[in-house]
Amino acid sequence: MMAADLPPIPPPLVDRFAKAFEKFVEAVSNAVDDAAAKPELAAAPSFRSWQSKALPLLQQQNVSLQAALALFQKGDLNPILTFAEDKRALAKDMDGFSLTFAGPDHAADLEALQTAVVMAAFNLCAAAGIP
Repeated sequence: MMAADLPPIPPPLVDRFAKAFEKFVEAVSNAVDDAAAKPELAAAPSFRSWQSKALPLLQQQNVSLQAALALFQKGDLNPILTFAEDKRALAKDMDGFSLTFAGPDHAADLEALQTAVVMAAFNLCAAAGIP
């Protein structure tokens, strides 16, 4: 879709999406740090998957999202919309990674933040007319 074909995208929707993803990545990072300090959690395969695979990927995606946000602020809508379209499936993409890796308190927070990302992505795509 060309930017000219898109309806105007409200900046608050873009900001909400970017902040939701950033908060999710930050919470995952904090959960990994907390779990690393607890031998019973740090020894679990689910923790090692988060530490070595999921967190680095999420951090890399957050860098890409920040770049897409900067482009949006300059008038290029496509990168942020492409990112939002992809993140509508964040929960499905994270299927192999248990949110309980750092204990139940972190799991509840991570689930709520993950849901916030998915909802913000859906809202942004809906505003852009992306089915």
